Amino acid sequence: MSSQTLARRLGLPRTRGNGRLLAALAVDALGNGLMAPFLLLFLGSWTGLELLVIGSVLTAARLAALPLGVAAGPLTDRIGPRRALVCSGLAQAAGVGGYLLCAHAWQVAGCALLAAAGDAVFWVAHRSMTAAVVPEADRPRWLGAQIALRNGAFAVGGLAAALVVAAPGRTGLAVLTAVNAASYLGLAALVGTWHPATRPVPAASDVESVSYRVVLADRAYLLFVAVNLLLVVAMATPALLLAVYVGDVLHGPVWLVGVAFTAETVLIALCQTVVGRLLERHRRTRVLRWAVLAFAASFLAYALLPAVPASLLGPCLLGAVLITTAANLLEGPTGVGLVTDAAPDRVRGRYTAVYQLSWNIGKAVTPGAAAWLLARGPAVPWLALTACCALAYALLTRLSRTLPTRIDAPHRPTPAPAAPAPAAPA
Repeated sequence: MSSQTLARRLGLPRTRGNGRLLAALAVDALGNGLMAPFLLLFLGSWTGLELLVIGSVLTAARLAALPLGVAAGPLTDRIGPRRALVCSGLAQAAGVGGYLLCAHAWQVAGCALLAAAGDAVFWVAHRSMTAAVVPEADRPRWLGAQIALRNGAFAVGGLAAALVVAAPGRTGLAVLTAVNAASYLGLAALVGTWHPATRPVPAASDVESVSYRVVLADRAYLLFVAVNLLLVVAMATPALLLAVYVGDVLHGPVWLVGVAFTAETVLIALCQTVVGRLLERHRRTRVLRWAVLAFAASFLAYALLPAVPASLLGPCLLGAVLITTAANLLEGPTGVGLVTDAAPDRVRGRYTAVYQLSWNIGKAVTPGAAAWLLARGPAVPWLALTACCALAYALLTRLSRTLPTRIDAPHRPTPAPAAPAPAAPA
């Protein structure tokens, strides 16, 4: 079997000339894996501020960054996605590196706002860059490879960080922060010195003549963004709640959650490209409905865990997380692929920014909403998420009737026009 045949069967994309785009994503994921699990711990030990103060400041900064995420769309359309990626790397390097100089809450807020703004620009610019350099037929496999690579790099970063923070004192945490900041500088250098072959871009006058009104007039796209907001809440809640749920509600060992999430990350890294290849011939709205059903099944499984004997808690928890993993494997490249193909070139940044806004809003509201629901009863969050899935399924059913076929089923051949009927004999 040739290497090209094996790559096709594994769902791997052709990367010739565009490897730096994957490398940039890996660098970003590696940096996040290094720092994200330990940010609160580092800032608490480094600044001496109370964790409640730090958490409130970080949340406020991320909420304040939401309008900046919207501004990332016009910025990307105006200066191009490559330059926007460079700006993103520099902003995140300055924000994360600035944490090493912080001693007061207002300083933490400023650095967090800068890092959050850079993160918002990164996702808008990276998705726009993918559309600019990757042929439309290759995008589904590219998107699957990006998700797999990001999960793998994030896991490697988390493992390396766990080894570093095992060292006594706060030096290890400071080293992680410095390495994370350096990784963002590396991202800026990697992309800034790259000059890929891109498709012709719209003239500046064409970009300046459009606005978000173009996006707001696309009702089918906005319907998908609403669906994605529900999916973001569904994806973000288990990561936030499961440790508390297992420890405080089920009175089980919290390390089970770490094992379960590690298994999920590894499976996505290993399986995403193959799953993406198998899904290529199916309508995207149909695949997303499968994902919604899998999410709902996992939430019902979480809700039933209090009735499980203690001796079976570990296997049952792992089973529920595996169902969630299946849902993520279905949703991952499908949703992003829909966004990438739906956006016209001249307003791609704006389209992507609206999609990213659903992610930012979902991640911002989920912590408070999840905690409030859990306080109402151990099953309440999971039942509420199941209701979200039911609503998402209904909206996807409606979307399947309005979304153009070239976006919903890009791999289906377009029917040839009917041949003209033969002329009647004279």
